[in-house]
Amino acid sequence: GGLKNSKHECTLSSQEYIHELRSGIAEEKLLNCLESLRVSLTSNPVSWVNNFGHEGLGLLLDALERLLDKKQQENIDKKNQHKLIQCLKAFMNNKYGLQRILGDERSLLLLSRAIDPKQPHMMTETVKILSAICIVGEEKILDKVLGAITTAAERNNRERFSPVVEGLENHEFLQLQAACMQFINALVTSPEELDFRIHLRNEFLRCGLKKILPALKEKENEELDIQLKVFDESKEEDLIELSHRLNDIRVEMEYPL
Repeated sequence: GGLKNSKHECTLSSQEYIHELRSGIAEEKLLNCLESLRVSLTSNPVSWVNNFGHEGLGLLLDALERLLDKKQQENIDKKNQHKLIQCLKAFMNNKYGLQRILGDERSLLLLSRAIDPKQPHMMTETVKILSAICIVGEEKILDKVLGAITTAAERNNRERFSPVVEGLENHEFLQLQAACMQFINALVTSPEELDFRIHLRNEFLRCGLKKILPALKEKENEELDIQLKVFDESKEEDLIELSHRLNDIRVEMEYPL
């Protein structure tokens, strides 16, 4: 392959990364370590990820929590948060990593806290990760994701879906808008029960989505248009299902057995 941009990258074993992270490195040194780790997690076999994951995931989550908790967010702190999200994304890119992340109580809450409209690049990756978790996770996962989003929003005294809708309002950043719309679709189409799907969709619409949809449709961006179409079609299907149900009830009332 091409030249490695540092000796660091090709030489560190998973245990050495764990040692570095455990030593409490910070700022620039942490950023370099995380960038190198991201490459290693992406390019090494799953066995390497397994080796790292046993303890490494906990250390990544510790570092993310520490940075999210900081009152004074420096630029380097934001860069490190974003890099940690990228490492988590690379880590969960296989079945083992995904199960590990879903098995750690903190991961969903910390990812939900990283839904930060002030950091559009990081937020884009974060909502993409959460969308993937909703789609591939087991059936109970939706409740866990919703619980984590709710808890994260309560910390900031906000409605639980308002950070996602705020991301949609960032007209400078189409990728974020498309990713937020994808996340809304992942949440709204996940439930088996019609009532719950309608409830979640209406909560988003009330939270500001209804107001912003016309502007999003004018963007004429392919990725965003696909997600808007999914949103409209699933809404349409649910309305049809609802009208069938109401019709059945009406028939039962008119022609009781």
